[in-house]
Amino acid sequence: MEIFTSLRVPLALSINLVGTIINMIEQYLEELWSIMLDLSPSLLLGLLIAGVVHVFLPKNLIRQALNQPNMGSVLRSVLIGVPMPLCSCGVIPTAMGLKHEGASKGATAAFLISTPQTGVDSILVSAVFLGWPFAIFKVIAAFVTGLVGGGLVNRFTDGEAEITGKSVRNEKDDRVNNKIFEILRYAIFDLLAVIDLWIIAGVLVAAAITTAIPTEFLSEIAWTQGVGGMLLV
Repeated sequence: MEIFTSLRVPLALSINLVGTIINMIEQYLEELWSIMLDLSPSLLLGLLIAGVVHVFLPKNLIRQALNQPNMGSVLRSVLIGVPMPLCSCGVIPTAMGLKHEGASKGATAAFLISTPQTGVDSILVSAVFLGWPFAIFKVIAAFVTGLVGGGLVNRFTDGEAEITGKSVRNEKDDRVNNKIFEILRYAIFDLLAVIDLWIIAGVLVAAAITTAIPTEFLSEIAWTQGVGGMLLV
């Protein structure tokens, strides 16, 4: 009896530990599923927009408008990106599509920076709930940061466009009559296949962070408020 009594406490602790691990696994899987549900619409929208751009825009339009390593290409890229309703997930495949079609590094970076900050839908919603000064400031911030980011990329890289449009869009593709099939083929096999492992890794890490860190964790730390919080974000 004494032996069983002495084993009771470690056994209870082991059972509690196993229960805690199981609960954490269940919570992790729930967070993983929730993140996938949040991510999928934006990602699929970005892939489809990139496919539409690839199929319906003239072959040389992007190369002619965005392929130069100068501020003109950066400006045009920002003007395209600011009103486009894409978030930080959907903008990645769309920017990849522009780069494949011949956009310069600076123009691609400017599009990546400016597009997810705002959009037509975001501007209108911000104006309704937060007022027009806030909405206008969002547009200005997206515009300026896109210009600065694209300009810095042009300044500190060789700036030459890596035109891979020929490998992505060959003569066989031009003979495809089914536009919907071509959009899906380009989105899935030419773009998603390049970033799928990175997306999976990001989702796994995001679910782990969400599971491990309590929801109100940052709000309880004094230095995350004010300027410190803005720098952290």
